[in-house]
Amino acid sequence: MHIIDPFKVPQAEAVEKAKMLDELDCPALILASTDYESFESRMDPYVMAIKQVSSLPVLLHFPPRKGVGFPVARGADAVILPALLGSCDDYYVWKSYLETLVNLPGRGAREDWPELLLTVALTFGEDHKTGDLLGTVPVATAGTEQIDQYIAVTRSFGFHMVYLYSRYSQVPTDVVRHFRRHLDPDQILFVSGNVRRREHVTAFLEAGADYVGYAGALEHDDWRSTLAEISGDRT
Repeated sequence: MHIIDPFKVPQAEAVEKAKMLDELDCPALILASTDYESFESRMDPYVMAIKQVSSLPVLLHFPPRKGVGFPVARGADAVILPALLGSCDDYYVWKSYLETLVNLPGRGAREDWPELLLTVALTFGEDHKTGDLLGTVPVATAGTEQIDQYIAVTRSFGFHMVYLYSRYSQVPTDVVRHFRRHLDPDQILFVSGNVRRREHVTAFLEAGADYVGYAGALEHDDWRSTLAEISGDRT
């Protein structure tokens, strides 16, 4: 599943990628960025342009901002609402979700909302950028005690999805296996971070991930051939 940063990737390029991803039967397209400004003026036409050429569901994944919550763009099919259980700031653990519900546009008409994917989001390896912005602390992988605590919360509160991410390395495959063994069967396990080749996708899928995300792998001029390799399309 490709992740596009709409504040880095030109709209025309995103549209072309969306068309190719649709032809490759990818399950969805994620628009995500750690930093964003002028969200509505940028995102509303960006999403619309993608939806005009592709049948792919468009998911949004952006950090919340205090006083507003998670940003929402017109036409998006779903919004990933990450509960950062490893954050030192309880706003990013749970308060941002409640603030989003209060501020959703057209909140009186529930059927007009995008699907809200309540997600446990955990980071692995050093990640000062996310840590400075959202107060996250990387998950310890020396044992399973902390991971088991996160799994217990995920199951107890019925989260829709678990999002495992590593900015500078990769999520260990044994961690992915541990999550898959202990999550409920209907809880989605999503893994991303430094996925650049088909073998990376295969390793995570074999470890139990339901979906594997890749972003930077296609942020270069020869992204078409890379996409064909990652997707397994040899035609």
